[in-house]
Amino acid sequence: MIQKPGQSWLSSLIKGVPLSRVLVVPFLLQISLTVGLTIYLSLYNGQIDRNTQTIIWFSLAAFVMAALLGILTIRWIAQLIIDLSTAVKALAQRKTSDDFINAEDSVIVQGIDELEGLAGSFNQMTQQLRESFAKLATAKEDLELRTQELQQEIQQRIQNERRLGQHSRALAELANHRAVSDGNLETAFKVITETAANALEVERVSVWIYNGDRTKLQCVNLYERSKQRFTAGMELKRKDYPIYFKALATACTIIVTDTRNDLRVKELLAQLLEPHNIVSLIVAPIWVGGEVVGMVFHEQVGTPRQWELIEQNFVGSIADFVALTLEICDRIRAESALREAKEVAEVANRAKNTFLANMSNELQTPLNSILAIATALQNEVSGPLSQEQHQSLNTLELNGKHLLQLINNILDFAKIESGKIELQLAPASIQELCNSSLSFVKQQAFKKNIRLSSQVPEGLEPIQVDEYRIRQMLVNLLNNAIKFTLDNGKVWIEVQPNSTNEYIFISVVDTGIGISSDDLSKLFQPFVHIDNAYTRRQAGTGLGLAMVQRIVQLHGGSVHAESALGRGSRFTVKLPWKKKGDRIGILPVL
Repeated sequence: MIQKPGQSWLSSLIKGVPLSRVLVVPFLLQISLTVGLTIYLSLYNGQIDRNTQTIIWFSLAAFVMAALLGILTIRWIAQLIIDLSTAVKALAQRKTSDDFINAEDSVIVQGIDELEGLAGSFNQMTQQLRESFAKLATAKEDLELRTQELQQEIQQRIQNERRLGQHSRALAELANHRAVSDGNLETAFKVITETAANALEVERVSVWIYNGDRTKLQCVNLYERSKQRFTAGMELKRKDYPIYFKALATACTIIVTDTRNDLRVKELLAQLLEPHNIVSLIVAPIWVGGEVVGMVFHEQVGTPRQWELIEQNFVGSIADFVALTLEICDRIRAESALREAKEVAEVANRAKNTFLANMSNELQTPLNSILAIATALQNEVSGPLSQEQHQSLNTLELNGKHLLQLINNILDFAKIESGKIELQLAPASIQELCNSSLSFVKQQAFKKNIRLSSQVPEGLEPIQVDEYRIRQMLVNLLNNAIKFTLDNGKVWIEVQPNSTNEYIFISVVDTGIGISSDDLSKLFQPFVHIDNAYTRRQAGTGLGLAMVQRIVQLHGGSVHAESALGRGSRFTVKLPWKKKGDRIGILPVL
């Protein structure tokens, strides 16, 4: 604060006087000097009397007093202006915001309105500058704080990106490692634990697997980074660590920042954690087939560690690689077992087919002889026969022919299964195939009063097939249809090309007893009979439909069955064909 304390009486004297009036004083001083000089010259020349001289001297004294007062006033006004100028210079010399904020001086002028106004404006300007610099200082502090935060955030992001790149390289290395893709558990677990420890920068990583009844965890691999050592064989039993196993049962990742203050691992502290100076850990579950089969442990020693989100994600990925290795190993074992079972089945199948073929041949030769002798006896080559003898020979011939048909079916099936059958492909009329097949079963249908018919488009071009085998297939389907159709029923053949004429569909349809949905899947299995009260009364080897399927497959086609109990059945054969169809006609077979 700038003020002259010795001039308070003068300032109070002229307080409120305008500056224009105060400045009149110097002019009065000049006039006084001029009058005084004139009087002095007049006295010197003796031109003024004594009384007049006395008055003049009093006037001169008054003028001198006024002059002195003017000098003092001018000095006081000049000092105020100098003080104001000094304050302005001091304000201009302040270089930092702290100089403005911490400055407390101000200029106080009293006595002259104009100077008081100028000093007041100066003080107001100073205060505004002080406030502005205070705001700038606050904004600067906020900016510096935000800058520090951004720098820390950038550093954190850079560090996270570095870790993420490290984790990605580690995962890529595991994905390309042969031990993982081959399901080599021992080698794969060593690679996984070592890679995880180096990428996550932890001391210990281990893989633990539940036993069969989930009463304990068994360590299949533990890697210690500082010692570069692999171990295995440790166990954690549920009865010894019930709280910890309860935490594992949640099937969630267990994140422990400080093992000394976490109740979930308190049971492990004395025997497992403190001896190895483990202060932080993270445990990820291993999911295989929809259930947790084990855990992957990542353990930090020395100082507690806050597990970042990217680290938690990496730990989950490591557990996924362990699960993938287990799944690949299980799949390889299953495939190996399947191959072995397949090889055994193929050997057994070949042995079965060989046995069936040999036995069929051994049976076929004497059976043909028996049928020939029966025929000769019926022709009374050895003499006349009685009626009873004729009936016995008829029965013998009928059963012998049935047995021969069964043997032939077994031989054909054995040939197809062993791959020894060769198709004799040639153009064949579809209409003729249907008619001849119906002729084969006409006698059987007549005995049950079953009506036979066919629905075949006219003008169909011949199909390239083995005519004998396709007829055999159709006869088998027709025999089955008649066998399982009650008296006075219907059996017919439908033929229909597909929309592109690349295939032709041949269906054998009946109004028989039908088949349940549970039994449809068993139809084409060899030596299998559908078990119900009606079918148990029907004789057969169970090879008919199996033969149908094999013959159709040899021609590059397929067979499909549709049925419902009490509503009949439809067996549809799909065969390759390339001719457009025409209109459909119904040709009854008499």
